[in-house]
Amino acid sequence: MGQAARKLLAFVDRDTGVIEEVPRAGYAFDGPHINVGIRRGRELASAASGLTDREFRVLVWYWFATEESQGPVMMTGADIAKELGMSPDALGRTVKTLHKARLLLADGGIGRTTFYRCTPYLAFIGTGFDHREAVKDWNPPELNVREPKPRRRTKKTDASKATPEAPNRKGDDS
Repeated sequence: MGQAARKLLAFVDRDTGVIEEVPRAGYAFDGPHINVGIRRGRELASAASGLTDREFRVLVWYWFATEESQGPVMMTGADIAKELGMSPDALGRTVKTLHKARLLLADGGIGRTTFYRCTPYLAFIGTGFDHREAVKDWNPPELNVREPKPRRRTKKTDASKATPEAPNRKGDDS
C-alpha cells in the first residue's frame, strides 16, 4: 500500500521559481473551542448593560462550560454553584435574570433540574453555516438587562430635605 499524500503549504518565488515550504505549527487549542461575538461580549461587559459582576461571571462560565455543539450544560445548579463559589440560591436568581434576558436558554432537564445553554447569538461551537442556522430559531438577547445602578451615593443638598436643628437647651446662650 502506498503512503497517504501530504499537503504542503509553500511559497513560490516569482522571480526564481524556487518553492519554499512553510513550516506548520501545531493547533494551539487543546480541545473544543467557542466562537464568541466580540462586539456583543464587550457590550455585555460594559456598565451600560446593567449586568452585575456576578451575572456576567455566570454568563461567561456558561460560554465556556458548553463542550458540545450548542448542547446544554448537564450539571445541577448545586454543582455549578460550588464550582463558581456561590450559593445555589444566588446562582438560581442569577440564572433566572439571564434566562429572562434570553442570554441563557432552557434546554431540557431531568426532574426539577433545568439545563441551560448560552444563546447562539453570543457564543457558538461549530461552523459558520451551523451558526447561521442556529440563530434562526431564537430571538436576539437583551443586551441591556437593566438600567445600571449609580456607583456612589450622592448627598442630598435640597434645603427642604435638610434635618431641622436641635433646639437649644436651657442655659445655652447661643
